[in-house]
Amino acid sequence: MAEKTKTSLKDPFKELCEVYVLYFDEARGHVPLLIYPSEKMIDDKKYMRVIRFHPVWFLEIEESEALNHIDLEYKGYNFMAKKFLAKSSREKRRAGLEEKTPETIVIILSLPTDVSIFGDDLVQNITTGIKENFGDKFSELISGTIAKDEIIKTPAMKEKIVVSDGIKENMKNLIGRIGNNYLSRVIRQADGSSLKKQKAISYLYLKGFDFSHITMEDGAETYSTIQLFDPSKKKEEGYTFQAPFSLININIDEESKELQILVKNNTETSQTNLTVKITHVREFFEKEIMNQLIEEWFPEEELLFISPIIPHINEYLFFVLSANEQKLLSKKIDLELLNSHINSN
Repeated sequence: MAEKTKTSLKDPFKELCEVYVLYFDEARGHVPLLIYPSEKMIDDKKYMRVIRFHPVWFLEIEESEALNHIDLEYKGYNFMAKKFLAKSSREKRRAGLEEKTPETIVIILSLPTDVSIFGDDLVQNITTGIKENFGDKFSELISGTIAKDEIIKTPAMKEKIVVSDGIKENMKNLIGRIGNNYLSRVIRQADGSSLKKQKAISYLYLKGFDFSHITMEDGAETYSTIQLFDPSKKKEEGYTFQAPFSLININIDEESKELQILVKNNTETSQTNLTVKITHVREFFEKEIMNQLIEEWFPEEELLFISPIIPHINEYLFFVLSANEQKLLSKKIDLELLNSHINSN
């Protein structure tokens, strides 16, 4: 146990998440170039299924670039993806494509949902770092990856593999440096006002991260305002955390086939320029069925949102987003569970 803690402190990013770098091959489809930190599951089709069918693959480059990243939540992990085009000079294997046809690159960051609040900055930093340092190296990396699959390898192919492996190793080292530097800054930040961030920091603490600057035994003040959640301590009397928005009631109108969602602003101030979204998911694809701008939501005010029920769709996602796209409220709505609850009452 002590050895594992020592390892996690030395390279915490490696212990916490995975980064996938993939490209779209004109002959084989979605192909992984590398997985950080370990590639032992790269050929496992079941393990890689969520990566190969991530929604980011099915968006146009223009659509993807307009968004910070594309998310998919699956089995306790958030898969945050960025898509971009990279320069290419390799000979393509499909008619109609030129050597200079750009490569379609996808970067996916996998994080436990408990620390997904760090994902926005992390996936942006990793993508920027890879584009700046390896933007003109992808054709060599891909050529070596293709050469590895050839049964008979010529000296030229072997040389491509050596060059590709060197690029891959350097890219992995860059990903590790970016991730560890970012986590080091997060852990030593001075802003502990966000409850989500404090919970995420506490998750890292339980994983063995270094928080000696926060948990000083002599009780002296430290330079961080973060307070770790200690499950051994009893909750202070009279203290409860109240989210800025809460879902008061969900109702199904059988006649109009509509979903009626009542939401309350719990804060004591007006909230402006909020976005309310309702989406549904089918086979990894998320489709938006309502997107409404709330210019001003008054204190303690309850608003009713009505959305059509899509035939044969039972699961919906409800979001209240701030002007900078921060999730102030997110709720999964299962119509089957809702119906059974209504009928039982």
